[in-house]
Amino acid sequence: MKGIRLLAASLLMFTGVLHLVMTAYAIESPMAPGTALFGVLYVVLSIGLFADKRIFNYLGAIITVLGITTGIYAYLAISPEPIIIPMAIIDIAIILFCIYLILQKKP
Repeated sequence: MKGIRLLAASLLMFTGVLHLVMTAYAIESPMAPGTALFGVLYVVLSIGLFADKRIFNYLGAIITVLGITTGIYAYLAISPEPIIIPMAIIDIAIILFCIYLILQKKP
């Protein structure tokens, strides 16, 4: 279970930093504020998961579902950026890992 938590935390940190880098790269984009917001949220969530705070299992699943929904909408309706596809795959993995952690009984 610790390995799954650390993997979810690492993926959240990776995608959070990626969101922030994308924001810095395309600061003029209308999607930049939302991208930055999710970047900060993902970094905070990853810190909570690294600290093994159970509430972050729930927040990780919920906020990542919001993130993937927003990303797919942005891809379909605003700008079909190719980077959104691998980021969505990472989001799906994070969601599944967080759900797994939620379903586990902590000793």
